[in-house]
Amino acid sequence: MTSSDSKRATCCTSKTLVLNSWTLRQDIERLMKTSIKEHGFIDTLENAARLLNLQDTHWMVFGGAAMALHGFERGPVADIDILLPSQAAASLSDQFSWRNYADGRSPRFRSDYVLRPNLGPVPVELIGGFHVMTASGWIPIEGGGIQELHVGLQRVFLPTRERLAAIFRLCGREKDHRRAALIDSQ
Repeated sequence: MTSSDSKRATCCTSKTLVLNSWTLRQDIERLMKTSIKEHGFIDTLENAARLLNLQDTHWMVFGGAAMALHGFERGPVADIDILLPSQAAASLSDQFSWRNYADGRSPRFRSDYVLRPNLGPVPVELIGGFHVMTASGWIPIEGGGIQELHVGLQRVFLPTRERLAAIFRLCGREKDHRRAALIDSQ
């Protein structure tokens, strides 16, 4: 690939992100007018994004917070789960002396790190090296199928609706299947 091809690919990728985030932008505007804003969700998410955007890593919002950002759940959001690579979680843990709460007791889920920094009124869990047990063994949940949106001045990353539904189906709990079905029905 030539230098100009690389610039064109970057340009096209950026346009795709803008187009993909249009619906998300509308959802965020709706969220800003609901009880989610009053609950502190937006402020906490912006604080988490500010911290993570300073790191040299990829990350994504997951779970109920991702459902809310996609407009499927109206709140209040109980917590903000953020998936990131194990190395990034280890670095944050060392940098800020954050305790690792990963305990390995779940037969369905495994994480190398579970950090719970105080970033605002809504609890945040930074989950490093998240894996799900399937019939084939432990499957890592990694980046890919990510959308970008802006919350305040911060870039926030979350799975596309399709990717989020696929992750929920893989997780396999009753609430995960309900969430995947809700996404699929839209």
